[in-house]
Amino acid sequence: MDVQTAVVSVDTIARLSDAIQCHVHIDFTYLKGNKYDAINDSLLRMGLLQPDYFSINSEKLAPQTAIPAFVRQYIKDYMDIAQLIRQKEKDKSKLIGELTIKTELKAAMGNYITALSHIAINNGNGQQTKYTIVRNFNSQNGHLVTLQEQFGDDYKEQLTKEIIKRLADKEKLENDDIVGLQTRGYFVGIPPYPAENFILTDDSTVFIYTPGEINQNEVRVSIDN
Repeated sequence: MDVQTAVVSVDTIARLSDAIQCHVHIDFTYLKGNKYDAINDSLLRMGLLQPDYFSINSEKLAPQTAIPAFVRQYIKDYMDIAQLIRQKEKDKSKLIGELTIKTELKAAMGNYITALSHIAINNGNGQQTKYTIVRNFNSQNGHLVTLQEQFGDDYKEQLTKEIIKRLADKEKLENDDIVGLQTRGYFVGIPPYPAENFILTDDSTVFIYTPGEINQNEVRVSIDN
């Protein structure tokens, strides 16, 4: 990108007891320079951090103070829940939680920037969940890009057809065989739709469905713009 970036990193382990601990690691990339303060404020409210504590926050946000505040809040919430679980389930030997979030910024179509947030979470049950959140925004004003702006008012119908076609081709099915896709584990019990998680490039759009959204695994579908 033409814009310089910087990273706020926090790595900490909070220990309530031998049985209840929480490890949090955050690498949050933002745009460097005072003129990008408003855009960085928007970045913190886009849902790239989960849980999304900042979306309804009315105070002005800066990565250098917001990321440590996010970590403190997450640890507090984790400890509160872990103590309740321990009280109800005495046989729980340990609740060792972990949250890792790494964001990156990449040049996208035109003046747009794509923000990707790679999240891995373990709530203390020994199972890790990984997923990616994607947002596209205007590098000049921080405006969040929508599918409707890019593809018009009929974007849902238009993009859904293309996505079904690409998935069917991948599974070696007929172009409009939604029933066949459902038997393969896609869109079971739900109508097909374009994901709001998408990467914009000059020649294509990549839709990213998180694990469990339309399939048990992460699904990526690329269509030509």
